[in-house]
Amino acid sequence: MENEDVKLSSDFVSSFMNAFNEELPFNPFDLGVKVFGSPEKYYSALRKTAIEVARLKTEKELKREDRYGIMLLKALDELNNSINLLENKLEDVKEIKESEITKEMEEEIRRLKALRRELEGEIERVMEKIAPNLSAILGGAIAARLLEKAGSLEKLSMLPASTIQIVGAEKSLYKAMARMKKGKPAKIPKHGVIFQHPFIRTLPKKKRGKMARFMAAKLAIAARIDYFTGELREELVSEVRRKYEELSRS
Repeated sequence: MENEDVKLSSDFVSSFMNAFNEELPFNPFDLGVKVFGSPEKYYSALRKTAIEVARLKTEKELKREDRYGIMLLKALDELNNSINLLENKLEDVKEIKESEITKEMEEEIRRLKALRRELEGEIERVMEKIAPNLSAILGGAIAARLLEKAGSLEKLSMLPASTIQIVGAEKSLYKAMARMKKGKPAKIPKHGVIFQHPFIRTLPKKKRGKMARFMAAKLAIAARIDYFTGELREELVSEVRRKYEELSRS
């Protein structure tokens, strides 16, 4: 009977996650001691199971929030395209004639811009939740863009700093490599998505590469911390800021 109980209970994690009985027809402690041989072994297995269940649930929630943040960013991109298109068309219409339709277009653009602000705010909240360190360094919008290009926080956490530095500049990199294979001169991109950060784009061109490398190294650390622990490390932001100030003065 004891061997049968062990066999039936071999997948403790699955059993733990699917358990729903409010009243059991047996004492869990007594059965646990019977299966494992002692209270110590029972509590040790129970603790390991609880930790694994918590990890799996956290991982599942993180993946769901990953996809949510990426979809919000894509929706924001489409919304920006719509706003730009409507504004251009509005100018064309106004050059010909002012009308009620013109006013309705203006009102629609205002509504879309209000929706854009809401989307941007939600992206900031999501990114601060799932990637506090990346968001602290880059800001929610750029962090979301980096996440979108990598595919997920898990994938981003596995990338080396050298890859994070040029995420988003893949096309330029491939073109440069193709030219180099043909023996032609080519300029290798020094930064991708992270160029949007003011700490890089506001520096003189000759210093941007150095700042991009430093920031990418800190982002690689930040991504791993965000994925594996989710704890905010404020010193990462301070180090990035100090490097920027150092390069700005030199």
